[in-house]
Amino acid sequence: MKLTHHITYILISILALTMSSCVTNYTTRYLQKIDKDYGPYVEEEYRLKPQDEISIRMFTTDADASKLFNGGAQSNGANMVSYKIYDDGTIDLPYLKKVKVEGLTIRECSNFLTEKLKDYTSPDLFVKVTMARKVYYVIGESGKGEMPFYKDKLNIFEALAQCGDLTTQADRRRIKIIRKVDGQEKIIKFDIRSKDILDSEFYYIQPNDIIYVPQTPGSFFKITSFSSFLGVITSSLTFVLLVVQYATQK
Repeated sequence: MKLTHHITYILISILALTMSSCVTNYTTRYLQKIDKDYGPYVEEEYRLKPQDEISIRMFTTDADASKLFNGGAQSNGANMVSYKIYDDGTIDLPYLKKVKVEGLTIRECSNFLTEKLKDYTSPDLFVKVTMARKVYYVIGESGKGEMPFYKDKLNIFEALAQCGDLTTQADRRRIKIIRKVDGQEKIIKFDIRSKDILDSEFYYIQPNDIIYVPQTPGSFFKITSFSSFLGVITSSLTFVLLVVQYATQK
């Protein structure tokens, strides 16, 4: 009787562990109706930060100035020269030193440099600024490494898809983005399963964001398919039968 009681207890424990370890559609499905109230969020243009790299192309009829800025190209501005923004938020340009561009959008930076450089070249000058190096980073239960932006605006789903999506062991409830805001590291945590993310500040990735995908608690015991579920049950029953056989031979 005592042996039967122990066997029953073992079977119940194994069954409870197995059921709690199953990966279900609820744990992995995106755009569910999970109320997180992330919005509304007003999207803002990206503002330049120290360590960003920008490319500058000058369009002007002043051939000498064009060659100086455009890496030797003619006035059509066919080439672009890259400049890294220093820690103090400035860049060094021909004719100008220590021009502060931190905090400007790409459009504002183009207009600002156009006005700044007109005094040194012809009045028809136009400066075009773009991001020279635009990347984000992914670590954890997804593809890992430095990833390039392949379009101007990249949302979180596109960013993770570029890495190969999340594994079944990824904790989709606690995705984190590490983002530098006003010189300070800000950690944003969100549930990527919720459709509320579409209206949130987490939806679009910014340059140099770090996306961290944690592992679910107890991932070592997670069951990800029906075949693995059957394998656990079969192994458990085999173990119990061996215990019973050993006990009855005593």
